[in-house]
Amino acid sequence: MIRTWALAGVIAVLLGGVVSLQAGVATNLSGLYYSGINSGGGLLSGGSTDPHWTVTYARVDGSNYNGSSTYTGAARVVSGTYIDYAWTQNTSTAQWITAPGAMTAASGGTVNIGGDYLPGNGTSGTNRAQYIYTLAFPITGTGSGTVTNDVSINLTIAADDQYKIYVNPVLNSNGSVNTSSSTLAASRTNAWNNTTAEYLQNYSNSNGSDNANFVIGTNYIVIVVDNTNSVTGSSSSDALNPSGLLVYQVGSAALIDGSPVPEVGTWLPLLGAVGLYGAVIGRRRRQVR
Repeated sequence: MIRTWALAGVIAVLLGGVVSLQAGVATNLSGLYYSGINSGGGLLSGGSTDPHWTVTYARVDGSNYNGSSTYTGAARVVSGTYIDYAWTQNTSTAQWITAPGAMTAASGGTVNIGGDYLPGNGTSGTNRAQYIYTLAFPITGTGSGTVTNDVSINLTIAADDQYKIYVNPVLNSNGSVNTSSSTLAASRTNAWNNTTAEYLQNYSNSNGSDNANFVIGTNYIVIVVDNTNSVTGSSSSDALNPSGLLVYQVGSAALIDGSPVPEVGTWLPLLGAVGLYGAVIGRRRRQVR
């Protein structure tokens, strides 16, 4: 069984395989936020909840989580104390976030006060873990349904350990992404110190291919983060290890028909390129603190 996001103007008859689409023209885009900031653009304190990014699904040690439960809900800001030195560091306008239920130590510790230790070992088997982060944002315009004119969103993502990005994906009944029915916009492994921009767009140009389906109304950026502890294949370890997501440098290039979207209200990312506090290379996992 699969389900789609509630998208204005989209009528899908899943069992019959018939999809009827209306079309619209985008004129404005807003509501994109870096991770770890409040609605005014200020940095949130470690351990606090992010008002924009949520963890909508998690699969941990063979169990699925969705709704408001352990590992799902508003994302938590990682305290500076727990930022791994090998991670891309927080910026002046963005911070690492992690799933609810994160602990302060590999052996456990205290929950939801800014730690980043979560289950996840390997790329397969019951000890692998996956956390799905979601940001909802509106596109306004004329008409309804699928956006027919050119829209592009530029964002940079760091994640521990790897990520896949989707725009308005089809979801399974448990909240996970139905990958066979959804378009993969971008992916990266070993992504904890990534500084490369990704482009989400509904047309092809020098920045990449058509990889996103935008609609007039509410849209969703969905980032699937796998916490593998740098282990390939199945692992018998059930130890906690660091995991999180950093969304920064969102759109000094957010374009509609090739023109930058005017800075309106909460549209914070158009402040321009973000300077990092420090670019760090290398990798070392924290096992104890």
